[in-house]
Amino acid sequence: MSLVLVADDEPAVLEVLSQVIEDLGHDVVRARDGEEALALARAHRPRLVVTDHMMPRMSGMELCSRLKQEPGLREVPIILLSAVLQQGSPDAAAFLNKPFEITDFETLIHDVLEKAPAVPPEPATPVEALGRWVAQSLQGPLEAARDQLRTLRDLPPPGKGAVEALGAQLQSLERMGRYLQDAARLSSGSVTLRPVEGDLRRHLEASIARCRTTGPGVPVEVMVPPEAVGLRFDPERLEQVFDVLLSNAARQGGVRVQLEASPEQVLVRVSDPGPGIPEAELPRLFQPFPEGPARGEALGFYVASELAKLHGGALSAESRPGEGATFSVSLPRVA
Repeated sequence: MSLVLVADDEPAVLEVLSQVIEDLGHDVVRARDGEEALALARAHRPRLVVTDHMMPRMSGMELCSRLKQEPGLREVPIILLSAVLQQGSPDAAAFLNKPFEITDFETLIHDVLEKAPAVPPEPATPVEALGRWVAQSLQGPLEAARDQLRTLRDLPPPGKGAVEALGAQLQSLERMGRYLQDAARLSSGSVTLRPVEGDLRRHLEASIARCRTTGPGVPVEVMVPPEAVGLRFDPERLEQVFDVLLSNAARQGGVRVQLEASPEQVLVRVSDPGPGIPEAELPRLFQPFPEGPARGEALGFYVASELAKLHGGALSAESRPGEGATFSVSLPRVA
């Protein structure tokens, strides 16, 4: 018996694929988009990943690439499914065009698992173990709540407003689970960067595109240079930083992004038109567990700040009550 992670944004397809794998005698964890799949893979360390290509927040192709960059997950085989791609990813062990016969899917699962290497247990610090335990404990209730939420989507007003508010709260809980795992790994010193030479502008624009998808109707203003912005950085980790700041701004009702580059540094500013941050909170904004009401975004700011520091940079914030807030990520450029 093996643990298999299945990712697909279509609930009916996800249920069918999961049931087929369970009928083969394996355990299944389910993800409804690429980001959730990556978080679950980190928490559960499956022996096989089955993923659709067309998914929100992170495509199947991108998920394949991210998994191959993860210590302890890069050897896990991936089966990529798609109705639009003609061929798979070089990071995937196998590929199936949708629609396909269930018998072909069953045979592929059996063949890939038969050749899959055993997944050795990854030693974890007590803090990391706590982060994983909390994230895994949240997963079951969140999955059940999302299933119930989908059945209520067609309610007329005023019930529809309550459903949308509940959906926003579930997203907040999902973010908190991811932030908790990242915070645990950062505090234990187990996060390492995999820097490459690349165009930072392209990765910032990818995060902006995700922000537009997850926050439809929120105005987004973008000011970036027309040319590529070269930098040595870890794409996944910096996109995490951008995602935290952009999602926070979107929740405040608007996003304004500026990217500036000089020979010495790159500066990314994310501003919002919200109520601002009280002056007394600014000094402790990037602490993992600041005093006061527990808020998931506070943990996200800590994660973003620590990831910026790992790049040799810094995250800062400025705000005046009633005038919104601006978060600035400064990153040094190595000559």
